[in-house]
Amino acid sequence: TMATKKLDKEHLEQINDLRERYAENANVIGNISIEQFSLDLRLTEIAEEKDTRLLETQSLKQRESELVIKLRERYGDGEINIDEGTFTDS
Repeated sequence: TMATKKLDKEHLEQINDLRERYAENANVIGNISIEQFSLDLRLTEIAEEKDTRLLETQSLKQRESELVIKLRERYGDGEINIDEGTFTDS
C-alpha cells in the first residue's frame, strides 16, 4: 500500500512561492508580448510612411530636373534668386 505523507510547511511554502513566481512571469511575458506586437505594428506603419516619402522625394527630384530644363530654355544659363524673384545671366 502507498503511504501518504504530509509535506513540511517550509517545502509547501517554497513550492507555492515558485508557482506564484511562474504565474507572475507568465503574466509579464504576456503583457510584454502585447506591447511588442503594438510596437511592431507601429514600426511597420513608420517604415511604410518612410517608403512613401522616399518615393515622393524621387518624384520631386524628377520634377526639379524637368523644371531646370524649362528654366534654361526660357532664361538661359544663370543664377536664380528665389527671394527676389530675379535671374542673373552667367
